[in-house]
Amino acid sequence: MNQEDFIVLECLDDIYFALEKSLKKIQQVRSIHRLQLEQWTEEIRNHRRIFEEISLPARLIVEHLMSSQLITGQIGLETGQLSQGFSSIRGIKIEQFGIIKVKLGELEVIWRDEDYSYYLYPDKVELRARDEKSGVKLFFSIAFTRQAVEKYPELLLSPKVAYIHPQLEKWLKKVE
Repeated sequence: MNQEDFIVLECLDDIYFALEKSLKKIQQVRSIHRLQLEQWTEEIRNHRRIFEEISLPARLIVEHLMSSQLITGQIGLETGQLSQGFSSIRGIKIEQFGIIKVKLGELEVIWRDEDYSYYLYPDKVELRARDEKSGVKLFFSIAFTRQAVEKYPELLLSPKVAYIHPQLEKWLKKVE
């Protein structure tokens, strides 16, 4: 983790502890506001797991999905016999043990980071199970940016990355 990651984690901790303190105060109150505080607490845990429980390539993908969600980017999906055209990202969640859930329209894609290798392209990623019997392709309406990719030069050394497109590799090596 770099210095910026530690700062983000520290800020998430500050928010988490403030929420926990507030939840103790409001515990006996029957109110929708208590439920909202509980939901926010879970969202903060979710954000911490991005740094603590998933691999670097999974983190790049999750952060790209989060960015795309904010600027109304869309994701297409292809897996086995199932194919879905571009749809909005309705939710992203990281659960314990590196389980990643992405809600695309009415469909939810779930994978455990530990069980997959990553093939990275400028406008898509392919997730392949270790046994190579299953895979998922996510197509982005908004391609990876140079700035986002350059943030993770360690991707070139990650055992979870099976392939990096030459354009992304060039950005990682900072070769002009």
